[in-house]
Amino acid sequence: MASNRTPGRPSNRMLLPAHVARVAAMLFDSRGYAAVTMEEIAASARVSKRTLYKYFACKEALLERMLEDELARDLSARDLDRDARAGFRAGLSPLLHASARWCEQHADVLLPYIRYKFATFDPAASGPDRGLLPLWTRLIRAAQQRGELAATQRPEQLGTYFHYLYLGALMRWLTVPRIRLAGEFDTMVALFVEGAGRRRPGISAKSGDSGGIRTARSRRGPSE
Repeated sequence: MASNRTPGRPSNRMLLPAHVARVAAMLFDSRGYAAVTMEEIAASARVSKRTLYKYFACKEALLERMLEDELARDLSARDLDRDARAGFRAGLSPLLHASARWCEQHADVLLPYIRYKFATFDPAASGPDRGLLPLWTRLIRAAQQRGELAATQRPEQLGTYFHYLYLGALMRWLTVPRIRLAGEFDTMVALFVEGAGRRRPGISAKSGDSGGIRTARSRRGPSE
């Protein structure tokens, strides 16, 4: 729970965006996201509306900053190298299940966040250490290097596809009653790794190993 004391406005202009985001986070936490207006955020942060809109074009942009700052703090506490070494599925599973628990506790703000992300998502704008997209790309690159995933597409491209699957699973969970989010994420990973097509007779998924499913190309004999 955030403190009710509003932090004073910093004298350094470079610190203003972080200051405004902290004030917005406290207001969202104490009053609820839907009840807070941009005008109230500007007044509480002691900045003009013009300054506020210079850094954050809308309330959803502030929500994005708040949630992704929290995500960055959570990820900094994880051993991401260990996740990458564990194998693609084995490394993703604890991350996604932890994400599911966090999302269940923040369901009231996730729908406007996800809608905003779909509307504004730009892979080129993602910094090297910000958000989930760089993490997906990192895990996919490691899986390609181990031969768990085909290396026919760049990891950045596959990371973008996976991120849209992640956002889509969240949107489905938020809009369809009685769906278990951890299960949605498991289905999402299976779809990404195995595809949605029917397998040929005699070919089955090996979901129990650390690498998950092998690619169809790796299973073919030299005569195929």
